[in-house]
Amino acid sequence: MTEKATQLSYILISPPGIYLPEPFIRDLLNKIENNRLTIAAAALPDRSILMLERICKETNRLDLFIFEKQEDSTKALEKALQKEVTRHPTGLTVIIDGRIELSEQTTQTIITEFEDNPECVFAVVNQDSTERPSPCSFVLDMLQNPFYPLITILRNDLFQSQTTVFNEDLHFFALPELLLRLSSHTPIKILPPTCLQKIPAGSRRTKKENEQRIMDEENNVLEKYQKLFFERKFNQLSTKELAKTYQFHIKQVMELFKKIQEGILESVEDYDRHIFRYCLLALFSGETENARQMMETSFSVVSERPALMRLYKQIVLNFPVQDQPVSGPEKVSVVIPLFNQGHYLEEAVTSVVRQTWTNWEIIIINDGSTDNSYDTAKELLEKLNDSRIKLITQKNRGKGGTRNRGIKESNGEFVVTLDSDDMITPDYLAVSVNLMRTNPRVAWITPKTLVFGKDNHVAWGDDYNFVRSIMISPSPSSSLLRRCALEQLGLYREDLTNREDAEIWISLVENGWTSVTTDIPLFMYRHACRRPGLSDISNISSKEEITSLHPWWFRLDLNREIREKAFTIFPVYRFPDWFLNWDNINKIAPLFNNQEKFLAAMQEIKESYPPISKPCRWNSDNDDCYLDIREALYGVRSQKQSEN
Repeated sequence: MTEKATQLSYILISPPGIYLPEPFIRDLLNKIENNRLTIAAAALPDRSILMLERICKETNRLDLFIFEKQEDSTKALEKALQKEVTRHPTGLTVIIDGRIELSEQTTQTIITEFEDNPECVFAVVNQDSTERPSPCSFVLDMLQNPFYPLITILRNDLFQSQTTVFNEDLHFFALPELLLRLSSHTPIKILPPTCLQKIPAGSRRTKKENEQRIMDEENNVLEKYQKLFFERKFNQLSTKELAKTYQFHIKQVMELFKKIQEGILESVEDYDRHIFRYCLLALFSGETENARQMMETSFSVVSERPALMRLYKQIVLNFPVQDQPVSGPEKVSVVIPLFNQGHYLEEAVTSVVRQTWTNWEIIIINDGSTDNSYDTAKELLEKLNDSRIKLITQKNRGKGGTRNRGIKESNGEFVVTLDSDDMITPDYLAVSVNLMRTNPRVAWITPKTLVFGKDNHVAWGDDYNFVRSIMISPSPSSSLLRRCALEQLGLYREDLTNREDAEIWISLVENGWTSVTTDIPLFMYRHACRRPGLSDISNISSKEEITSLHPWWFRLDLNREIREKAFTIFPVYRFPDWFLNWDNINKIAPLFNNQEKFLAAMQEIKESYPPISKPCRWNSDNDDCYLDIREALYGVRSQKQSEN
């Protein structure tokens, strides 16, 4: 390397909200010798900013790119790097985590490593101080949980022709995304942790209000690069080393499950690491079924594993069990209600477009969105240019009215109401239609579901159970339904505050229908930290409404205080067993498999209760109070059907 090429520039990136002590900055300036230091940060405390401005004037060796908002951290880093690339086109830029302390040997170690490895365009210092991992290990760690390395070194000449280096759409994972992008086609160098004097514990802190965006960014980055990995696009990694790593984790997984059978799980982190690497490398090796079976087994042992769920989603989305195109006379109408979720809409629609079952239509109903979701939907339709996709807009009517509008605008024999932030697997429609063909009493298919996001687990995987379906919603809202069964009920109720789906499952059962659960995951439900426009309001209103419409399944002899306890004991739609009317349930449950006898008994029970025309309202005699609650929930005043 020439003398000019060994010129180093340092960029310090500070976690948002962290105070930077003055002695730390002065010590860093001393250790980087005569090189300049740039601070690229966002949301720093005021006292840190004042201190940095003072040192900048005193030393003339400090450049500041500081922004007020945390989400502008990528903008700060981009401006800082572009300045260093311009200043030293053939030099090196060293990006430092603001929580570490460099050793006296840092500068010389970096220069020596790059002089000895002229083919290397970037290097990192590993977070783990106990080992110096291989490039393969670094990439696998990054593909599991993307992180900011303690030190990142980049050759400036790599970026001279680029107007932007970082993905401007990323606010929290811009540097990890760049490193994964570079790792896919350029050699990586891992530097020893001895060039650090102090290594921080814990992770970078972020504000809670950014939790959903952080989750979405992480998902988007990992889904892209995990897919590139198992498609063998990381061509700079040694296949021999990857094969060796795969064999190692096969042995580790076998040891893990041997101990689990003995009731021992020593470390959930080790469990995550070994299962993740085993499954990712199985996909890389073309052993898809091994990865699928391992994921199914692993979630039966330990739930709520975000990294594993992200990879499980990749498996079901990219490797459907039924992967060949198939069609038939039965059309499936997919209704997508849209309210302020435009940023997820493409994922939902694409998941339908990719179906192996080709006889489908999509009806998107914009339910009075208050943001740019409708424009996003129009742009998506223009991009896809598929005559099977239709977009309708209306004043806000709530989920029940919006679903009904979509059903009336469609003509499929089967219907799926897919929320705009959820997805279905490519074989969802094909599997479900086949199950409908062979089960004439089935009104809806319950898809085994992968819940991802704030929660990460497998849901709705058990066989349908009549008694349990009264206690808890037995199926996700995006189950596939027979149109004739829906029409028998008059479609979804439009006079409920929420949970129209939970009510319709009970109504279908009371009319003699049942459900079948799929053996494999076919639906992906996003558990958002907070849905756009949604306030934190209990399910208590919906529970009161639904129990009043189906009183024969619940205790009516309880006072208001005890009923409130029954409604609030679970934050989700679920009732405690002591709240159920077991006399009626025990009378009718044995008849469930005999449709004729079941319907006769059901009619007898209903006739013993006063006629019901509308739901009762919790804490209000006003039959329109649910409109007030919807307004509090979603920030808009829903329209009654007669007003449209």
